[in-house]
Amino acid sequence: MELNKIVCDAGILGAGGAGFPTHVKINCKAEIVLANGAECEPLLRVDQLLMQREAKRVVRGVALAMEATGAARGVIATKAHYHDAVHALEQALGGRNDITLHLMDSYYPSGDEKSIIFEVSGRVVPS
Repeated sequence: MELNKIVCDAGILGAGGAGFPTHVKINCKAEIVLANGAECEPLLRVDQLLMQREAKRVVRGVALAMEATGAARGVIATKAHYHDAVHALEQALGGRNDITLHLMDSYYPSGDEKSIIFEVSGRVVPS
């Protein structure tokens, strides 16, 4: 079954507040797939724990999104002080060179998607 249909049927939405449908995001062409695990709010731990406990699945999800969009590069952005999550992701990546980690300092709002896009790609997303 096609990934886009699986994601659509599952009702997967972005968690950034707007609830943007993920199947729309992966139904396009992209140069980079960027997974934001930086968590903007200081007390949030959901992304951190997910990356720590399910690192292989996170990497596989990025790889599938890359395949769906034709992206040659994948980046998982997270905070450098999430030591256990970073270690788990490094192990899950197992030397892949098409998916990398982008480790961010812990400042507010370091999880802002426009900031991460700029840090990773050098591009500014227009308002």
